[in-house]
Amino acid sequence: MKDTIIKLIESNVLRQELIKSIQNVWKIIGDLYDNPDKDMEEYLEKNKEASRWEEATDRADIQDDNYKINKAFQKYVVQEIPRPHILTIEDLVEAFFYIAIPTENHLYKFEEFSSDDCNNLYMVFVNYVANRILSDRYSDPFPICMITYKEEGELLLQGFLLGYQHAKGEKLQTPDLRADSTVWDKNGVSIHLLRGADVIEERPGNKKLCNMLAVIEGEMSTSACSMLQNEMSRILPTAIRSADLLQAEGFGAEYKVIGQIEPGRPLLYEREISGLPWGEEKLIENAKLLIRQYLDAYYSEASKKDSMNRGIRNAVYLIIESDNQRNDAIGLALSIDAIDALLGEKGREATLRLADNVATLLEPELEQRSNAAQFVTDLYDARSDALHGRAVETEREARIYARHLAASTLSAAIDLMNSVRSLGDEPKTRQELLQKLRERRFESGQPLGVKEYNVRALWRNRTTGKKNSIL
Repeated sequence: MKDTIIKLIESNVLRQELIKSIQNVWKIIGDLYDNPDKDMEEYLEKNKEASRWEEATDRADIQDDNYKINKAFQKYVVQEIPRPHILTIEDLVEAFFYIAIPTENHLYKFEEFSSDDCNNLYMVFVNYVANRILSDRYSDPFPICMITYKEEGELLLQGFLLGYQHAKGEKLQTPDLRADSTVWDKNGVSIHLLRGADVIEERPGNKKLCNMLAVIEGEMSTSACSMLQNEMSRILPTAIRSADLLQAEGFGAEYKVIGQIEPGRPLLYEREISGLPWGEEKLIENAKLLIRQYLDAYYSEASKKDSMNRGIRNAVYLIIESDNQRNDAIGLALSIDAIDALLGEKGREATLRLADNVATLLEPELEQRSNAAQFVTDLYDARSDALHGRAVETEREARIYARHLAASTLSAAIDLMNSVRSLGDEPKTRQELLQKLRERRFESGQPLGVKEYNVRALWRNRTTGKKNSIL
């Protein structure tokens, strides 16, 4: 990826546009240096040690050329590199000005520069980006969930030292990360999962928890590494929460989860949504596939057309925002919006069509589809009540149900896309796929490649007299 970026920066078209803009900047600064305005003259008179050149540089009106430089980098570099981006446009602009605007001790009469001088200066900028901006970096380890603590003898896993240093606040040494700790790798950016060393919380049943940490590795800029860490610290816990919901067995009193500390309902149902997920280490093993799927979708390229891939990407964004909302009504609405991004349609009967699409995708039994569709419709009504303040006492439970349905719908949509893609029959638009889904709403079974998801228990209870409290 680094080589790709350098080739883009070396482009003749980009170089010519940047040199033209910076030459105009030089002229503006040089004119102000030679002919300062009254305010600048008074300032220099009062501040004898002030740099005339730095004042001219700071005061020069170069807004138009700065815009052109930003636009050129955006067009010829940033738009052309795949995500996740390993440098930012701010990195490029800052480095270019740092190289191209020398101090007062250097030649400032840039009109004397030859074309060779300009090209040499540009190559200095290219080398600066290659050797200083883009370097091998590791993020600080950051927690993504809590897992059950193992005895000290079992804690000597990959990354033990790194987790220990982080917990103690000590200076981090470069970690020795092996391939088996890598959970995702794309475009030169790798995510490693490591176990922390210290017990950070105790739960009932004499269960002790420690942090599961993530580390980002790759050739990137400092600012890009920080940006990715901020994004990953939101994406990874959301994927783990979804895995927790999707691995549950049964519902209600018999709702057992592999990663859960005590029998009962899923972890998401028993804790604050905005906190870190927690469970046994098996939870992480089950979450790895979803982590990869969510990251692939989050960092996919935005499509201009109404494709299912775009819907999946938008749904991931919305579910992440839902998890990070403290307000239950807004969290509920965002989960419903995620479902709508996947299976929603335009028109006067949009809600009914969405309900039918969800039922066809997730419920294989024809006699249960009406219950599934009604459940979706009732969730829409619950969202409306919550947003208008009519159902404050039930909005939290409705939020959790909607979050569970959103996780299931997203995973089923990914299943469906993988299936049609493997058959070489991928529709050009999302609407084409939804039309095919609607055509089989009176056929039993689920679409090819789609698994049966435990969310079915939410509406199947309706037939046994166990109404959900929000419905």
